Amino acid sequence: MTNISETIDALFERSSRELADKIAFFDSNDFYLYGSGNMGRAVLALFRKVGCEPRGFIDDTPAKQGTVIDGLPVVSAPVSASSSIVVCIHNPHHNYQNTLDRFGEKTLSFMHIPWLFPELSIAHAAHPNSYRQYRNDIIAVYEALADETSRRTFLEQLAFRLTLEWNFSEFTEPPYFPNDIGLPFDSPVNFIDAGAYDGDTVKLFLQHFPRPGKIVAVEADPTNYAKLKEYMDGLDIEQSSHHAAMDGVEGVLKFDATGDMAARLSEKGQITVNSYTLEHFMKEVGDPCYVKFDVEGAESSIIEHSQDLLRDRKPILAVSVYHHAPDMIEIPLSLHRLGYRITLRYHGIDGADLVLYGTAA
Repeated sequence: MTNISETIDALFERSSRELADKIAFFDSNDFYLYGSGNMGRAVLALFRKVGCEPRGFIDDTPAKQGTVIDGLPVVSAPVSASSSIVVCIHNPHHNYQNTLDRFGEKTLSFMHIPWLFPELSIAHAAHPNSYRQYRNDIIAVYEALADETSRRTFLEQLAFRLTLEWNFSEFTEPPYFPNDIGLPFDSPVNFIDAGAYDGDTVKLFLQHFPRPGKIVAVEADPTNYAKLKEYMDGLDIEQSSHHAAMDGVEGVLKFDATGDMAARLSEKGQITVNSYTLEHFMKEVGDPCYVKFDVEGAESSIIEHSQDLLRDRKPILAVSVYHHAPDMIEIPLSLHRLGYRITLRYHGIDGADLVLYGTAA
């Protein structure tokens, strides 16, 4: 049986060694960014905040090579083999370990940025020492998880956050509907999809639940919403679609509308979108209800402001717990205290898409 206290302490010690090694070999005067897409440009902006200028972007797309993006040349390979490389790709289908192996030992992920500059943050990356304050909560989460797969997944995720070494067990496909956590596939179930994108998860829901109840789909990005509504309007079932965001409180939020899976809430967003609570949307459906929310960081706020609703109605939950570093610790504990049975699965080859499933205990 795993001695969780000893395991956690060993991970913290290993993390300290990894941190020292990464800081030692990164050369802030001689490095490239691999990937010149949205993530690469965001990483460039972060480095410039601390006065670091990469030598250029490395990109495998021939059409980009030889161009200049945000003032940096785009090349196919580093000029010098001694240069550090920061991998700037955020895609669950990308095999990070293969990319790290390709460029050698002086390669880092964009998630190492808070290791080098603790004042900076990006995606769900955090300085590894920030997890030390959660030591007792980490142990509590491990003990609250309902099955061995969840406990293994949690420890793998924690090790990843503390060392940024990719070493994951086989991930679960398809996302949101694993067949080993007791979902009531044979029963009529209503479905609320917050962060519905173009309807991809609704399609999966219909494949797994042959007797669907009402479906409510919520999407904030206007381009994605147009695709979603076209798909939803073609369904011969009771449904509604909403151009809106789900949040802990109702209001107006700024949104970075990219028209793809990178769309997200952002204080620098170029559009605004109305936000509504989980309670608002659950008024449209009865029980049983399955709620999935992948809402770019608003998950914790939704749970915090929906305590009575979750305690009383106990909807089945699929919650993304990877947008902020503490989410994989704080959200499971909150739901466990509300009487949920908690399981964890990750979806995607790089292990980043960590999803919590909550069912009535």
